[in-house]
Amino acid sequence: MKTLRQVLLAALLLAPFAPGHAANPPEEHPAPTEPMAPDFPTTETTVSVLEPARGQCEWSKWDPLSSKRRVLARLAADCQGGSTALSRDGKRGAVRFWRGAVSMPIVGKPTFPEPFPSHAFRDRLFLVDLVTGGVEELPLPPEGELIEYGFDPGGRLVGLSLQGAAPAQEGAHTVELDGVGRQSTVGGAGGTRLKAHGFAFLGGKWLRMESKDSTEGLGTAALELRKELGERSIRTLDPRIETHEVEDDAILDSLYELSPEQPEGQWAEFKSGAYTLAVWGTPFGKDTLATGLIRRLENGKAVALPAYPYRPNDMISLRTRGQYLLVSLADSGAHPRMYRGRKLVWSSETARAVTLWPK
Repeated sequence: MKTLRQVLLAALLLAPFAPGHAANPPEEHPAPTEPMAPDFPTTETTVSVLEPARGQCEWSKWDPLSSKRRVLARLAADCQGGSTALSRDGKRGAVRFWRGAVSMPIVGKPTFPEPFPSHAFRDRLFLVDLVTGGVEELPLPPEGELIEYGFDPGGRLVGLSLQGAAPAQEGAHTVELDGVGRQSTVGGAGGTRLKAHGFAFLGGKWLRMESKDSTEGLGTAALELRKELGERSIRTLDPRIETHEVEDDAILDSLYELSPEQPEGQWAEFKSGAYTLAVWGTPFGKDTLATGLIRRLENGKAVALPAYPYRPNDMISLRTRGQYLLVSLADSGAHPRMYRGRKLVWSSETARAVTLWPK
């Protein structure tokens, strides 16, 4: 399970701690000289995408059905490891390039191999004015490694980091996860002890707003600030899904011959929007992670999606809106496929961090 663990360091925000400072000072990147294209109404198929263009990485709002596109920013970076965040009012955004956002397989070889980030790869964070297209590269928070970022309800850019902590003297205590009732134990025996920090970028610098004890399993969920963060691709592209048992024995029998030897798991029913899917889910603690082995369930039959490239060793992100299903690799949001019923309506081999644009 070593490979799975490495992937989940990014997918579940359980990243290893290391100094998170940029190797060089932030670079100045002026706003594009040409005016931005006018905005357009968000539909069921509108997505946020990062795509390479002319040696840079373009962040766009794109509708594959109408072909409407609005380039939000052009960033002087490669798109590998890219992720995005949006403020609630739609006026500000952020883009980060981090080696933790590069997809890896659960087991075996990746379906879509890509070069592992080189030693020259640099963790970078950009603040984007979504009204003008202006771009500013920011320094990283001064303590720990930046694990998660986003905008709070007041529009502040918030960064959450983890760093190693000295051995604790106090006993174990319980912390709530994400405000949904799940809990985790911090302190006591077992688990790597960490310190979680929450920062807000104000007045041109990062100000520490919160620090709490954490563990490798709890990560940034120990922080209250995390519950306030808005739309961000690192959460949307999480492979965890809520499932139910497949109760139809005839469907289970038809799925049996598809069951892989690896990764370990079982068939589960996933319902969202207009879709009911059978997914080979693999366990991680109390959670179920979606693999690339999927069948659509309709009229008592398990039906393969057309031009579907993913395999059981891939970790997958599943999102639905209305009649549409968007599938991509977890973590990176790469190699997206959008379906309407049994029809493939859009795919890309170059886009990354693909998420549905919030309505």
